[in-house]
Amino acid sequence: MTTPLIQTLILHLPRYAEEEGDFYAVPRTALVDALCQAQQVDCAVAEMAVALLETLLDTLAVLDTDYLQKGEWCFISFPAQLLALSLLTAWGDPDSRFFAAHFWNTQGIADAKKEQQRDVLHAIETRRVEHHAQQAAQPIRTIYVAWSVIKLDGKILLHQREDTRKRYDVLAGDYGLVGGRLNQRDVAGAWQTSDLLAALQAANSPLMKAALPTTLQRELHEETGLEYGRHYQFKPWRCLRSYRQVQGAAPNHALTDYHFEVFQIELTLEGCLFLQRQVRQDERLVWFSPKDMLPGKSAGDLPYLHALLADFDNDSVAFEKALAALPDSFGAGYLVDKLKYGVTVLLDAEKPVLAGMLGKEKPLDVVLTARQTALLLGLAAHGRGFEWASVTDNVAFLPYGWVDVHPHPALPAELMALAGLLQNTDACVEVYQDSLFRLSVNPTMVFFDESLFTFSVQQADLPGKQTKIPATLTRKRFMTAFGEVAEAKEVFGLKREFTKQLWQIAQGALDAVLDFDSVPKALKIEDAYEKTLHKETRFLALGLRKLLRHTGGSIRFCCHFDNA
Repeated sequence: MTTPLIQTLILHLPRYAEEEGDFYAVPRTALVDALCQAQQVDCAVAEMAVALLETLLDTLAVLDTDYLQKGEWCFISFPAQLLALSLLTAWGDPDSRFFAAHFWNTQGIADAKKEQQRDVLHAIETRRVEHHAQQAAQPIRTIYVAWSVIKLDGKILLHQREDTRKRYDVLAGDYGLVGGRLNQRDVAGAWQTSDLLAALQAANSPLMKAALPTTLQRELHEETGLEYGRHYQFKPWRCLRSYRQVQGAAPNHALTDYHFEVFQIELTLEGCLFLQRQVRQDERLVWFSPKDMLPGKSAGDLPYLHALLADFDNDSVAFEKALAALPDSFGAGYLVDKLKYGVTVLLDAEKPVLAGMLGKEKPLDVVLTARQTALLLGLAAHGRGFEWASVTDNVAFLPYGWVDVHPHPALPAELMALAGLLQNTDACVEVYQDSLFRLSVNPTMVFFDESLFTFSVQQADLPGKQTKIPATLTRKRFMTAFGEVAEAKEVFGLKREFTKQLWQIAQGALDAVLDFDSVPKALKIEDAYEKTLHKETRFLALGLRKLLRHTGGSIRFCCHFDNA
């Protein structure tokens, strides 16, 4: 549209009073006639010019729609008239611009300039979406995204997003699944730029969707350092429904149609251990539990997973259950993982380990120094997930019982020697790259010296009348080569009579006592213990093999009984 046409049209626009609310309307035909007469243009050209400008001004909501239906232009208010005049005056002046000549340049500009671009686009696109008539607003940006689910110890790895400044768009979050958006370099083959960019910016492009596995591999390497094949394999998990939102890293901000494909990652041993080191070194990588990944659940670090939640119809329960049900990305693969087969680490260096079917354990034929016993205790304690009161420098605890001792000056060689001594035993120490070690026994079957444990009740509670009384099992602090393991205790509400009988067993007072069936009472008490307290998860987590044991035809307490 030429400048003279716009300048002429401005002179014939309707007007609205700044005060008192007076106004008048102008027929559309009068505007067409004015252009024809003043600029000597064909009527069809004038009609086209008026129609285009009417569409623009109507899009800006400055014209009264009731008058438009009657074929007339009428501003809805004085500010609406000002906006229309501002736009038309700028278009009618060849030297006028709303932005500086290079305002929209994105190469080599400061973040503040990018934020200005984003703010303009955000304001325009948000208003377009909020006030779209009749049907949903159409996106003007299409993005294809490959996400990964890396899960270890029940937690999922998230990566800090590039564009995380807190703004007025309440859906913004700090962290997202590891992965990112596809770019044209991820597409295999020789393509003309025009064809490639057209497909990249088109909705539901089969070519772009087929390239997402390549995007996944590139993004995983960029954000975690993981290498496909060497460190992991992957398989599809969910192809999410199209998700629309006014969003984008500044300044690429608009109503966007997102196409997400989520892949499940399966780590190799090397990949699992490599990733753990990366997480320790890169503060942008953070583990979240499925519950913490729900919007509003995390304190401070906000996950950005709205598209994934929307694929579950915003059902938080289903979302959390699906994430919790996903298998870990790495299986522990312990070398000793036999059903009902246990290993007990003792404090006696001459007989440091008992191993065998539960109830039939025997000492391993191995002798360790006190230092080697301390090393074995440390590996066993970490494998069991015990809390540490202090940790030796240059020691890092990784999932699945692995201990990283690089670059400690002495521990790698000491642990290599220990691994050699325990080689081919049921307390074998697994070694990786001469700096990572673990006791390769299923942790649920690893137990500790009975002298570390105390079972206690209050003497005053035993003769009382209450139905249940508190009983405490305590594992005291103990030193290992990796630091000191913290004390741990659990309190159980036990039936008073049952607790009293346990105390009597500890005193040796029930060995010869028979019940009415001529069965030793101690045997029945042991059976009751096996069916109740011994099955308690909290009891088992402390690492005591058993509370009661048959010894020389009698039933005895395995640990110290304190009834002070």
